[in-house]
Amino acid sequence: MIVYLAMIEAPEEKRKFEALYERYRDLMFYTADQILGDTKDSEDVVHEAFLKIINHLEKIGDPLCPQTRALIVTITENKAIDLYRRRKRRSMVPFDEAYLGVPDISVIEQVEDGAGIAGAIARLPGHYREVLLLKYAHGYSTEEVAELLSLSPENVKKLIQRARKKLEGYLEESEV
Repeated sequence: MIVYLAMIEAPEEKRKFEALYERYRDLMFYTADQILGDTKDSEDVVHEAFLKIINHLEKIGDPLCPQTRALIVTITENKAIDLYRRRKRRSMVPFDEAYLGVPDISVIEQVEDGAGIAGAIARLPGHYREVLLLKYAHGYSTEEVAELLSLSPENVKKLIQRARKKLEGYLEESEV
């Protein structure tokens, strides 16, 4: 709440916001959670709703009146619906290693004892191994890998470059 209060200058507005915060934060979370069904997203929505309330604090009269309650619920609902629509449009892919085709650690440990490319790939750090397998073993484009791993395409290109260099080093070691 301190962060919100720092955004408000007038002492009477701060007192009004404190009353709103104490009275409605649980209701706001409940409202958002009913729409989204996700705790973290609901917390984000409540935060965004409080920011919007701060911007319109001068329009709010008595914090205890039914109109104020309705306004706060409406703001929270709208923010939750906006987030729901944004997430739906983005069509998020859950990060699940089995889904991505990245081998389980037990399979990797079995391959580590082997020689050749498979053994060298198994020795790579997880993030390097991940981008290489997604790019070359599963045929994802750089942009698709970036989206799957929530990285920028430039970061994915750099990770691939570094992974290939490290892989070359491992392969040279095994030849000696």
